[in-house]
Amino acid sequence: MNVDIKAVDAQVRREDRESWQLMQTLLHELGGLVMQADQEADIPASLWSRVPVGPLNRFNMPQAHGGVSSTGSAVHRCILFEQLGRVCPGLAIALPGPGLSMPPVFALGTPEQQRVYFERFHDEHRPVWGVFAITEPGIGSDATALRLHARRDGDDYVLNGEKCFITNGMRADVIVVFATLDASKGRFGIRAFVVDKNAKGFSADRCEDMMGLRASQLTSLSFQDCRVPAGAMLGHNGKRGPLIDAFTGAQYAWDYMRPALSSLINGACAGALALARQIAAHDDGGLSAQARQAVQADLDTYQARLESARLLTLRAAWRYDQELRVSLDASMAKAFTSTLSMELAQYLSQRFALAAPAVRQRFDKFYRDAKAFDILEGTGDMQRQMIARAFDPTAY
Repeated sequence: MNVDIKAVDAQVRREDRESWQLMQTLLHELGGLVMQADQEADIPASLWSRVPVGPLNRFNMPQAHGGVSSTGSAVHRCILFEQLGRVCPGLAIALPGPGLSMPPVFALGTPEQQRVYFERFHDEHRPVWGVFAITEPGIGSDATALRLHARRDGDDYVLNGEKCFITNGMRADVIVVFATLDASKGRFGIRAFVVDKNAKGFSADRCEDMMGLRASQLTSLSFQDCRVPAGAMLGHNGKRGPLIDAFTGAQYAWDYMRPALSSLINGACAGALALARQIAAHDDGGLSAQARQAVQADLDTYQARLESARLLTLRAAWRYDQELRVSLDASMAKAFTSTLSMELAQYLSQRFALAAPAVRQRFDKFYRDAKAFDILEGTGDMQRQMIARAFDPTAY
């Protein structure tokens, strides 16, 4: 299957010119900032004078709350994210907006909570980030074993604990943080809270020195007697408890993000394959004629696998748009694409070891990003375990 990106681009241009112009500007401007962002582990400040900040804040937000229409469906998001992934997946993940905090707010929040939350991103003058905070030190992949504790104190909740590996955490204007009211209840004791960056007792402590996706800034967060109003807990606070099981809100976030992340990975693979074909065709990789022929055959095989990855990704996105169960499809897409990227990165690094320095630098960055792909939004091993359980629950 060939994804007709030009057809989607033309459709967005007809239906939402603001989104189309923003995407074209992004693709043009980000391309010149890739290596600087990787070296500095940050978004170069020059981007904000070149890209309209207001639409960028709302680029990945529900249309009902002012989001742009081109990202209103998961399928469109995936196709657009693939284009960004071709340029730089790390920069794409680092862009402002509600990001992964959007799905739990949309799933768990009352109408008033949603309105207040998404109004934060209608700023036309400065970038605004919302972040999703669930991962904690020492709990591995069991996201239900939270230690960050929330206790009721009069009209407030008081939060104590830590979060780690939080994407864009140092930039965060607002954090959707998951905490437990009662650890003995497992997932059913978990609640989600909206915490402002200026809340007393909250701090963003440090960014990890990452190997790949460096611009996305994984951050450690601390909550020390962090007091938030009771209304900061997503969902109503009546006698029946929260509006919805809060851990389900986290699952909505993963179901929302994994197809989009898979598209970024697909884009990164597509960009690396295109460069490899160009280098092999023009004898710029230090390969013999016989070796170039063998490389082209190998790249054809990787191209076929990439088309399979696209199919899995778009199937998951389509099911999300149809409001069908998508966790299994999202896990399959994430596991397949991240494995493909790592195997392709290893192949390119070996085959083009004698290429020009600029080419090796590009493939080196792709290799480092591919290592991070396998970890982000759930490791490949965890995804494969989830897939196995879905097909044979008695096996684990």
